[in-house]
Amino acid sequence: MIKQALTIATHPIVSIHLMKEGTKNFYIGPRMNIKGIRSFHLGSNSTIGKDSRFLCVFGYGGGYYEPSVKIGNNVYIAYHFTAMAAAPIVIGDHSLIASGVVITSENHGTNPEIAESYADTPLEAKPVEIGKGCWIGENVIITPGVTLGERCIVAAGAVVTKSFPAYSMVGGVPAKLIKVYNHETHRWERL
Repeated sequence: MIKQALTIATHPIVSIHLMKEGTKNFYIGPRMNIKGIRSFHLGSNSTIGKDSRFLCVFGYGGGYYEPSVKIGNNVYIAYHFTAMAAAPIVIGDHSLIASGVVITSENHGTNPEIAESYADTPLEAKPVEIGKGCWIGENVIITPGVTLGERCIVAAGAVVTKSFPAYSMVGGVPAKLIKVYNHETHRWERL
């Protein structure tokens, strides 16, 4: 109750938005920056650490987008988290996200013939989905179009540029499959 009261005092507009959606027992740390509040959804019993930012881009470089950030129930996100959305970003229930993580569903366009600067090109937008119960390590970057199945573990510092199935352990730059959980032996096994 104390943490929710602090959240309401620190982020009154966001808190009202979330409570109207039915979100209960949530905590948002100080200095959160949010653009596109109507497309931001947070589940009950979830925490977002300090200095986090959420950017929902509706229009850029002549393109128009349908962004959203949907965070499930019982999700813990540590400090310095960034979500940049021009397409939906979904984080499943019971996920654990360490500090310094960046999840983006948008990137600047890469066609050099459209404009003088890549900053002036329409965005390339692809949805991102983090399955239920995932653990995303410190300073991970997850790029547009990635889907992680439930209960995936992403090692600290990984750059995830492709999708991985449920019960995968991945790491590296770019991220590669390291282990898969075997339900018969009840162990993480190398491939």
